[in-house]
Amino acid sequence: MDTELDYGEIEAVLSQITGERIGFETMVEEIMEGDLLFRPGKWFGVLGNVVAEQLKNHGQTIGYLCLLILSAAVLATIAKAFKNRQISDMGFYMIFLLLFLIMMKSFGTCYVLTESVIADLVDFMKALMPAYLMAAAVSAYRTSAVVYYEGFLLLIYYLQKLVEIFVLPGIRCYVLLSMLGQLGKEEFFQKGREGLKKLILLVLKAMIGVTAGLQMIQGMISPAIDEMKQTVFSRGISSLGDIGNVAQNVTDVILGSGALLKNGIGVAAAVILVSICLIPVVQVAAYVVFYQLLAAAAEPISDKRLTGVISQMGEGMGLLVKLLFTVCAMFLLTIAIVSVTTGGLR
Repeated sequence: MDTELDYGEIEAVLSQITGERIGFETMVEEIMEGDLLFRPGKWFGVLGNVVAEQLKNHGQTIGYLCLLILSAAVLATIAKAFKNRQISDMGFYMIFLLLFLIMMKSFGTCYVLTESVIADLVDFMKALMPAYLMAAAVSAYRTSAVVYYEGFLLLIYYLQKLVEIFVLPGIRCYVLLSMLGQLGKEEFFQKGREGLKKLILLVLKAMIGVTAGLQMIQGMISPAIDEMKQTVFSRGISSLGDIGNVAQNVTDVILGSGALLKNGIGVAAAVILVSICLIPVVQVAAYVVFYQLLAAAAEPISDKRLTGVISQMGEGMGLLVKLLFTVCAMFLLTIAIVSVTTGGLR
């Protein structure tokens, strides 16, 4: 049965994403044989390498930001000796501008990375669902898998539009408002910035809720029809006597194999989804941790506006991390719900 499913499109998408040939069919076969893909030692080693690489690649940026914070502290101390505040203000705006350019460059890198990862996740799921739902349909007479596929395509379409039109631009707008709001003596745009952040977080929660709700509603209604068809078919075979019993046993073996194949594809897909998200999430999260630590360390010695803008940049990066988590969780939830609601042998 495994050989009848076409994994070519899935492997082509994976090759495009990773730049290497990944044998999805081989992964499914290994899972069906009981091989454990999640080896904790291997994954912790990968995470350690990613963090070390981030420190190496962005050590210069970290050094520049630390130097600017120290310069601002020294300048503020020297400026107290002068009655003319213009010297202090000019120095602050020069340092603020340099800080703005450096942090916006790092934010732009993370922003593009987030866009790319979400596009990769969507492409992979589009390639996965035909094979996965076909296996689900075979596993237990689940002709309602067609309904799941149509619903999933709608989900993907509206997800892309929502992320492209509102979520990502909203995060970028939040960061710009955070940076510009610190230019004056008093913070500008505070209410607007906080309201925008709450709205973005609400949308992310709604994405998870709507995904779970729609899939669960489909899972309660559509399989009921298939259950009735399966009962009629089973009783029809059983009425044939000994020949019917043999046919029923053969059918049970085929359906059991289909359920195993479906679960194998689902687990392999979940592993790949986590693998696609894992390194980018760690990369962006490293910025979040660094900016928050830098803001905490600079608070006693630097201008509160500079520490405020650094901390808020960390919050903006944190929204990108939450967006990646949300999209990945939506797809994992979809796979899990389809796997449970399509069931297997009864």
